[in-house]
Amino acid sequence: MALFLRSPNTPASIRWGLPTKDKNASFGHHLAGGRAMRPDKPFTVLQMYVVLMLSVGISNHVILTPVLLGIAKRDAWVGAVAATVPTALWAVALVAAIRRTGNGSLADWIKERCGRFVRGVILVPFAAYLFVTAWVSLTDTVTWAQVSYLPRTPRIVIVLFFMTVCFFAVKAGIRAIAITSGLLLPGVVLLGDMVATANLKYKDYTLLLPLFTHGYGPALKAMAYTCGSLFELVVILLMKHRLSTRIRIGGMTAFVVLLIGLTVGPVTGAISMFGPFEAAEQRYPAFEQWRMVTMGKFISHLDFFSIYQWIAGSFVRVSLLLLLLSETMAGDGAGKRTWLSAGLCALLAAGTLLPLNDAALMAVIVHGYYPSALVFAACLPILLLALSLLPARRKEGTTP
Repeated sequence: MALFLRSPNTPASIRWGLPTKDKNASFGHHLAGGRAMRPDKPFTVLQMYVVLMLSVGISNHVILTPVLLGIAKRDAWVGAVAATVPTALWAVALVAAIRRTGNGSLADWIKERCGRFVRGVILVPFAAYLFVTAWVSLTDTVTWAQVSYLPRTPRIVIVLFFMTVCFFAVKAGIRAIAITSGLLLPGVVLLGDMVATANLKYKDYTLLLPLFTHGYGPALKAMAYTCGSLFELVVILLMKHRLSTRIRIGGMTAFVVLLIGLTVGPVTGAISMFGPFEAAEQRYPAFEQWRMVTMGKFISHLDFFSIYQWIAGSFVRVSLLLLLLSETMAGDGAGKRTWLSAGLCALLAAGTLLPLNDAALMAVIVHGYYPSALVFAACLPILLLALSLLPARRKEGTTP
């Protein structure tokens, strides 16, 4: 029966159980649980957007929101809205860079076009960007867990448990992360709608005005920081060779607008509930909104639902970043990538256990991480477009 269920497009060597030269292509290798990490199967653009919605969404809700409120207060929401224009223009450049670099991996394209040295010049900062982003996300998540619902649990226990789960997700591959994201996202969306509607009775949207009482500077800063967060979509350059469908400019633009909405929502919610100055003093404004949720007169303390949202988004985000980082560093070596992933998880866990207080972490995020991320992610698509205009290098042994 299994023979008839297989697609006629399946190679004959696999369809009829014949031996193949590629051990990774045989069913026996997969069923036997070979030591090498399984090659990732293609996934669709829609699945990619689902993964990125969880990854970027949790960043904008948890990490970016207190930053915007702290630097712009009442003007934070209009700065986030204003980021739509530069982010949409940047997204067009990103899609153009994706198309100009072809369907293969970014590392191979740079090597073929410009050589090993240029590949290293581009990919080393990219790898550093991925690692720092994962470190910021994990450190912030662990800090929130200790502050909110695990105050007596040692930090190392939380970190080790979280990193163990992320390691197995990385080992399973990008397709497994995409499928998991598709299962987690509906619950995250429903809970987000729940907290937004349940707190309507506490919101006073007149607190969103007046604007620009301190000039246009705070709003422009908020716009820049929002762009620094949304430009994280640059990681698509490392995922494009896994996609089975084409990325379109219209779809990317619509996705950017959706992410802007996910940014504006918690910002306006915090200002309308607590006022611009009280909201600016809060470390986790989104969690404070959850603490206000009640069901009727007798059911309260529903903030435990936020744990699902937080952990789901952080798990997908850290797993995705570590997977892309391991692929960038290891190249095509699947077995090598498994050990490299384990080492990266251990290094990330050690970095999260550094004796860094929350004030120092926020200083790193505000003054170091977001400005650097903005510059790097803004320049990379433009650099790739410029490289694509150069003549291709001739291979050895060819004549001009």
